[in-house]
Amino acid sequence: MIIALGESIVITGATTSELALDGARLAAFALAFLGSAALWWLYFDYVARIAQRRLELSENRTQLARDGYTYLHVLIVAGVIVAAVGDELVIAHPTHVLPAPEVAAVVAGPAIYLLAHVLFRLRMAGSLSRKRLAGALACAAAGGVGAFAAAWVVLALVVAVLATVIAAERVAGARRAGRGEPSPLDRLSAPAG
Repeated sequence: MIIALGESIVITGATTSELALDGARLAAFALAFLGSAALWWLYFDYVARIAQRRLELSENRTQLARDGYTYLHVLIVAGVIVAAVGDELVIAHPTHVLPAPEVAAVVAGPAIYLLAHVLFRLRMAGSLSRKRLAGALACAAAGGVGAFAAAWVVLALVVAVLATVIAAERVAGARRAGRGEPSPLDRLSAPAG
């Protein structure tokens, strides 16, 4: 994950460095960086810790690790790679209305990433992340705007979706804490009984 996310930032920087800078391209660069940061946050803020704890508590660690960290991480990394391709396209053509396959790359990367998180949580924890599933659907829906809007607008919508998922999860966690309920990670760490 660290390598995939790092490479996406390298691609963003390399693409930007080779082009003339103007306001639209700088905005696209900033959005691409924010999108990569959001992907990082979504993975490392919560998913990695709870998956690690589930793995520690599992009776069948080998199978769970294989499914979660081999098969499902392929999808997560694929989402990061497709998102990096989409970022590169937006940086190269920020004010253009992109062709449908290029719009698909801009929205599909984050959508695949969020959907892979849903599947990862389902396998690792046996529960469904409705917020991330809704985020994946919202990313895909943002592609409809790509038929008439500039590339940077489509990327801005996708980044807004990612930020909304992060905010929704933080608000849900704060509400849970306000009610005195333990987080899912705290429930895993509590002694049985």
